[in-house]
Amino acid sequence: MTTVHLPLEYDLKAGWLSPFVEGLTQGRAVARVCAACGRVSFPPLRTCTCGSAEGEWVILSGRATVITRTSGLDGDFALAQFDGADGLTTVALQSTATVAQSPLVLQASDPPRLVLGLEDTA
Repeated sequence: MTTVHLPLEYDLKAGWLSPFVEGLTQGRAVARVCAACGRVSFPPLRTCTCGSAEGEWVILSGRATVITRTSGLDGDFALAQFDGADGLTTVALQSTATVAQSPLVLQASDPPRLVLGLEDTA
């Protein structure tokens, strides 16, 4: 038997998530507010839990509260709730030395991903 490895390359477009993805690359938390019930979803949902597909984009402060965190081979991660959002999301933590004592803020990353770091309070 011969084993062949085929490289696969994808060029995925952000589509309706473009405002969210652009926000991540700029260090901004862009959420979606449901037009029917007012739920603020971050990360955004295309269809709200109430069933509505209508919504508006809003920019959150980027601050978040860590609910729980873990460390692994790929780094430190947390389940966090962003100020102004109704749900929870998983984020990568840039620095975990004093996570419990310091405010956390969204940081820009390339490729786009949710990265929280300690806020500079000086």
